[in-house]
This record gives sequence, structure tokens and C-alpha cells, in this order.
Amino acid sequence: MKRLAWLWGAASLAAAVVATPSAHAQERGRTDGPEGSEYGKGGYSRTSDSRFSLELNWGAAFAADASTVRRGSVPLFFGGTASIWGAEWYQFDLSGAYVLQNGQWSVLAGPRFRTYGFPVSFNAGLKAGAFFIPDTGFRFGLSPQVGVDLLAANERLVLGLGYALDIPIVGSGDFRGLMNRLFMNVGYRF
Repeated sequence: MKRLAWLWGAASLAAAVVATPSAHAQERGRTDGPEGSEYGKGGYSRTSDSRFSLELNWGAAFAADASTVRRGSVPLFFGGTASIWGAEWYQFDLSGAYVLQNGQWSVLAGPRFRTYGFPVSFNAGLKAGAFFIPDTGFRFGLSPQVGVDLLAANERLVLGLGYALDIPIVGSGDFRGLMNRLFMNVGYRF
């Protein structure tokens, strides 16, 4: 009986080895198609896909120094951002904003880092640039930012919420231009 079981086991193993192709018998992969034909067939991505985006930003902006706030003004701002996506986790932003509350302008540039996550990801960045503060003039400053964004519509539509603290370097004890911004953004990746 043991001899019969061993015989059937050996026959089954031999049949399995013959029926399945072994790894050493497979041919090498081929790349004789036209250049770029392998994209979309195994994890490659084109470097030109979705590497630039434009966003419209708007929201609330609150000045830290109440003396710079115009009487009867509203604490709102609007602006725009152009981004170059180095990867899904990194982008370089160029943004501009105008604050209605005190007439302050800013033009900022800097990196933003995103967490991996589909379709929602968190981001943090640090921008630097020029601030125009009425009654003070142009100043250099920083703007640390945090937020969350959602990629929708085949990863082309960008929707987001964020917070930025604008810190123009004015002088010791002078808080003119210091601004808290809560904002929403909507954009499109090209």
C-alpha cells in the first residue's frame, strides 16, 4: 500500500513539473516595439503627465495688528498658485495673494511636501518672498503652510483646505503685515 501511494505521489509530482513551465525555461522580455510603447503596461509613467497645476485660492485673512485694518473692511483674501510637481509627494509653488482687510499683497515661492495617500493627502510647506504692506512698503518674509488636498476626476482636479501664517520681517516688536490665512483652493493639473 505504501509503495502504491509513493508511486502515485511521484507520478503526480512528475506531471506537475512537466505541465508547468519552469523559470529557467522562460524567454527574456522583449523591447522591440516603438519607443515609449511600454508605457501603461507595467508601472512606467510619463514624466510629462500631470506635472503642472494652476489653483485659485480664497478664504479668510486676519491681521495680527488691528491698527492696520481699514474701517469697514472684510477679512477676506484671494489669490492663485502655479505648481510644478516633481513627484506625487513634492511640488514647487509660486503663489500670489491680495488681502482685502488691509490691502496687503504677497508673492511667495517655495516647496510643499505631500503624504502618500489616494485620493486624500496632507501637505506642509514653507514659502518665502515679497510682501507689500501699505504704509510700510516691500518686505521679505516667510509663510509656513499646512493643509489637506483631494485629487479627483482622474487625478486632474485638485481641491484643498489650508492654513498659512504670513510673517513679513518688518522690525522688532512691529507686527504690521502678520497675517493668519484660512483658505480653500480649487485647481487643475495639466
